[in-house]
This record gives sequence, structure tokens and C-alpha cells, in this order.
Amino acid sequence: MEDKKGSVKQKGNFWNHDRKDALKGYLLIFPSILLLGIFTIYPIFYLLDSSLRDGSLLSKKREFVGLENFITLFKSVDFHTTLKNTFIYSVGLVAILMVLATLLAVWVNGKAQKRLNSVTLAAVFTPHIISLVSVSTVFLWIMDPQIGAINYVLRTLGLKPFPFLASSKTALASLGMMVWKSLGYYSLLILAALQGVPKDIYEAAEIDDTPKIRTFFRITLPMISPTLFFTTIVATISSFQVFETVNLMTQGGPVNSTNTLVYQIYSDAFKYLKLGPATAEAVVLLTMVGILTFLYFFFLGKKVHYQ
Repeated sequence: MEDKKGSVKQKGNFWNHDRKDALKGYLLIFPSILLLGIFTIYPIFYLLDSSLRDGSLLSKKREFVGLENFITLFKSVDFHTTLKNTFIYSVGLVAILMVLATLLAVWVNGKAQKRLNSVTLAAVFTPHIISLVSVSTVFLWIMDPQIGAINYVLRTLGLKPFPFLASSKTALASLGMMVWKSLGYYSLLILAALQGVPKDIYEAAEIDDTPKIRTFFRITLPMISPTLFFTTIVATISSFQVFETVNLMTQGGPVNSTNTLVYQIYSDAFKYLKLGPATAEAVVLLTMVGILTFLYFFFLGKKVHYQ
């Protein structure tokens, strides 16, 4: 009987101890959960509610209209153009950025001179910390169709000037030239992953006389795949949220050819004070990014090697 009582008492002490530990844990994470709820979860629900209402940004009462904002959006030809611009810009930018960042990181990692590596990294990473306003101003001058530096060189060589941002056919591609600003950041991340690859794997490949191209695709890429996966997702989300470049350089023109989803949200909300359509566009953006992230994890996540 005493043994049973003792075991019951020990069990009670055990559960009480677990409850105290759990309570301490919840108390420690409570501030983070509170901030998450205030600045993330609540705004999402407020966004969903606002997308189902109509009215000005300045009006206190807004009428419930259901899915009317979404129906109007998807019937709009301009919104279809905006979606197409956003997809083309994002896909092109992410593809070029990841390829260039990977090649640059591999090149820097393969160089023997540490001093030259440091100078190269500093030169490539510096644009990332420069103000985007300054960079955009410089690029506006470089790509100016009349007095731009590039067209000056082209005229000197007897070639036709390139329209860049002045033409609806070339404006979106010209915005893609701003890829160099983020190149250093992603190159640095990939370089860190490359330097973490064990050297004995490369030594084994050299002993087997494996070609360098095969070594790159069979050893290097799989070993740095977690970093490539992470940077691809971050770059995709960032490209879908592009705003400053469009706002500073083209304001969505010419002829709506560079209008992106975030810039459209800004225009509807703060220029035209149409909160309903703006929040509906924000819900579309949130859904698109969520679906893309899920697809990345579903299709590419299986090919990532974590060991």
C-alpha cells in the first residue's frame, strides 16, 4: 500500500513539475505570440474583411459588398496586364539573379587570392547597401533615350539608340537591369554555403578524375541546395513585392507596361483612395505568394539535400 501511495505521489509531483515547465514556456513565448497576433494575424484578418467591403480610405463606414471587388478586378483588362507584368518580371528576375549569383559565388570561391576575393566581394556587395533612390536616379540617366550614357556610346559607334524605359516593349526588361543591386547579397549567401562544403568530397572527385562540370552538378549543387532553395524563395517573394523601382523610375508606364501588383495596390489605396479594390489586390498578392511558396516546397523541397 505504501509503495502504491509513493508511486501515486511521485506521479503527481511529475505532472505538477511538467505543468510548471509548460507554464514557464508559455510565459516566455507570450510576448512573441502577442506581437505576432497584433502585427501579422490581425492585419491579415482585417485585410480579408476590407476586401469584402467598398468605400474610400477616408470614410468611416464601408458597405459590405461580398466578392464584388474580386469580380471587378478579374474582369479588368488592366488588372490582367498588371498580373502578367508581375509574373514576367518575377520569373525573369529570379532566374537571372540565381544563375548570376551562383556563378559569381563559384568563381570567387575558386580563386586562390584572398585579397582579390575580398575586393571582389566588397565591389559586388556595395550596391546592396546603397540607397535605391540614388541607384534609380543614376539608372534613369544611364538609360535616358536622349542624353543617356548607353545611348551616347551607341550613337558614337554609329548604332541606333535603344529606347529602354521610353518604350512599352522594352521598359519591363529595362527594369530588370536593377538585378545587379541584389546580386551581391545572394552571392554572399551562396558563397557561405560553398565554403561549408567538405573539401574531402572534392578531393575524392579529383582522385576519380571526375570532370569539373560533372563535379559542379553532382556535388556542388546538391551540397548547396538548401541555400539555393532558401534564396530562391526569398528572391521570389521580394520580386513579387517590387515597388520602389517602379515608383521611382516609371510609375507603371509607359502604357501600363511596367505596372506591378504592389504598385497597383499603392495607386488604388493612396492615389485614388479606393480601399476595397486595393485590399482585394493585396489578397490576390498574398494568395499568389502563398501558392508559389507551397509549390516550391512541394516540388523543389524534395530535391534539397540537407545532409
